[in-house]
Amino acid sequence: MKRYLLILFSAFLLAACESGAVVFAPTPPPPDLSPIRYTHPSRTFSVVLPRSWALYEQNTTTLASAAFSAPDDEEPSLLFAVMNLGHEIDSAEFGNLINLYQTQVRSDIESYTEQSREAMGDGSWRLTGLRTIEGGTTEQINTFIEHEGGLIGVIEVVVPADGDMDGLEQIVNSFTIQPTDLLQPSEFTTLAYAKPNSLSILHSSTWLTEGGVFFITGEVANYGTVTVANVPVGAGLLTPDGLTAAGAVDTVMGHGIPPGGFAPFSLRFGQGQPSIATNFVLHVGSEEGDGAKVEILEEGMLIGADELTWTDESSFDELNRLVISGEVTNIGERMARQLRATVTVFNSGQQVIGAAFADLSPGTLAPGESTPFSILLPELGGVPANYIVNVQGLA
Repeated sequence: MKRYLLILFSAFLLAACESGAVVFAPTPPPPDLSPIRYTHPSRTFSVVLPRSWALYEQNTTTLASAAFSAPDDEEPSLLFAVMNLGHEIDSAEFGNLINLYQTQVRSDIESYTEQSREAMGDGSWRLTGLRTIEGGTTEQINTFIEHEGGLIGVIEVVVPADGDMDGLEQIVNSFTIQPTDLLQPSEFTTLAYAKPNSLSILHSSTWLTEGGVFFITGEVANYGTVTVANVPVGAGLLTPDGLTAAGAVDTVMGHGIPPGGFAPFSLRFGQGQPSIATNFVLHVGSEEGDGAKVEILEEGMLIGADELTWTDESSFDELNRLVISGEVTNIGERMARQLRATVTVFNSGQQVIGAAFADLSPGTLAPGESTPFSILLPELGGVPANYIVNVQGLA
């Protein structure tokens, strides 16, 4: 009986295959997770890590840096940086440099608090600390500092929430500094320019209007080498267990953010802050990967402070609303089109408590021409201490 059933079943499969009714697709091969040795373009350092990790790279004549993030992580968890002091370093100077890095040079110095430091057996130092990130939460940072001749190497590691460092430790231990002539001597403060991303959110604050509207305001800094535009910023209001209770997304103000520049953003929650939301998270769009992408402006398309000059003054209207007004002049040799003025307002702690923009009329200025502008900020999230005006146009 068993043999008879087996024969019938086999015959059915053969019949199905002959008729073309059943097609079995081949199983796709698993993704290649094998490690690969990454060598920085300056050939100053190398490190071994999974080939699927995303990379953000900085390569200048004085700084070699690379940040890596796992496939499912939005933010990098590893940052490697090397600079050249140009002379041999003894133990006394190395100790002074560590103190200097921790107190003045770190790129996150405003949000970082050191907890402990320990000398390692290979001559490097491990320093642990806490970093407050935009949104008010904290993350543990392990910093490793070492030197090879006149080269200083720094590793920043974001410790996972579960504390599992096994995989990260293997990557850190593979870090190797390789002396080269491609990295020119520079000041130790060069390490402050090592960044994990080309775009970063700074000086954010939250506030509630009298009408119950909830705002998150801040700035986006461009640490990259190209001018970016239409940069999206998103926020999620989180419950104590990490679930999203509400969200908002918008683009930064202004036409673009040049390298080294800043642009404000203002995210509005018209229904207010949900009672179950106790924290928030911010994210900024990237040039690569899934989700929103920023636009890269062609070189020379953005007209800014090198071709435009302006005056500005502040006042309050009859409704006690802040008004920033002034006059813009085209001092360049090109026609400036689609002129737009933005203002970013700060409190005494340098947090952004308001931002707005206005398109100028007329929106086009020929060389030598001037036009007035006025920007109204109907609501602020605190007492204004200072503000920044920026005017941009397009060629």
